[in-house]
Amino acid sequence: MECSDIELDTERLSCYDAAAAAIKASIEKPQVGSSEQRQEQRNAEVAAIVFGEEAAPEIVEEVPEQITFVIKDVLYTQRRNTIFVAEDGRLFKKVSDTQVTIKAGERVAIEDGFFGSIFLVTEKGVRIKVKER
Repeated sequence: MECSDIELDTERLSCYDAAAAAIKASIEKPQVGSSEQRQEQRNAEVAAIVFGEEAAPEIVEEVPEQITFVIKDVLYTQRRNTIFVAEDGRLFKKVSDTQVTIKAGERVAIEDGFFGSIFLVTEKGVRIKVKER
């Protein structure tokens, strides 16, 4: 680490302050993409700050702005659970208790919540908690 090699206290402290500011800026960036893509991006940015640009893995810039797709079909189980079918074949089971639902043909975006939860959000702003199956 470059900062630990500096002899003078004030210069070493300013080096660590600059590294801390860079890490804080990296953490406060808006989160886009899937949770795996965001985690890889954040790990690469922190590694670049801590170990230097040449030792860090290449930072991936191709993180999508937002994952959007059209709901192809809405299915119901025997227990009246709602399942949304995306145009790419992915299935999302409705977890929230809200009576509002998404209709087939609506465009939705995926939003990540806390502790790995997923929300489908329509263009009208309807937000439904789902679980990917």
